[in-house]
Amino acid sequence: MTAPSPLSARLANRLITALRHGQVLDEASAGLGVDLRAVWVRAHTDTRLAVALAGRDPDAHTERGHALRADDLRLPALGLPPSRAELILGTGYPGAWRGDDPAFAAACDAVSAASAPYGSLKPMRLTPECVARFLKEPPTPGTTVLAAAAAVGVFRHRDLLAAHPGPRVRQGHGRRPRRGGAGDVMR
Repeated sequence: MTAPSPLSARLANRLITALRHGQVLDEASAGLGVDLRAVWVRAHTDTRLAVALAGRDPDAHTERGHALRADDLRLPALGLPPSRAELILGTGYPGAWRGDDPAFAAACDAVSAASAPYGSLKPMRLTPECVARFLKEPPTPGTTVLAAAAAVGVFRHRDLLAAHPGPRVRQGHGRRPRRGGAGDVMR
């Protein structure tokens, strides 16, 4: 099966106009000579088209708020912190929406619970120089790949530990806990 030709912005606008005037999607797309697969691909990035496909007027004033709320859910799901999402959206503090709409607040909580924590792993800085050093300096026998990468600065071992804490128990800096009179452990 071949991929459909991309839907141009001009054709997308004509399709939106047809949908706003009450035409059914199948008829409107056939009338414009547009493959439905191209409509789905375009709707992935074209918010106006997606809103029109939902049966609403994409140029209505309220749709701007709906689109911003959708982005306010999408950006944290991608791992962006709320402060950066606020900068991207350019809307001030969207957290006020949570107080106005309990359903939106529940959706925000669900997205936060399901998304990866932001900043969990620092991005690796793989410059050509780092890669060349890693490939040029062979690790000693028995060294893991992560340890060899950390030795030349490609990856820091502490980032791995922070991202995957595992079953390690925090040590009290080498000192043993003191015992109280009744056998209780005191710090």
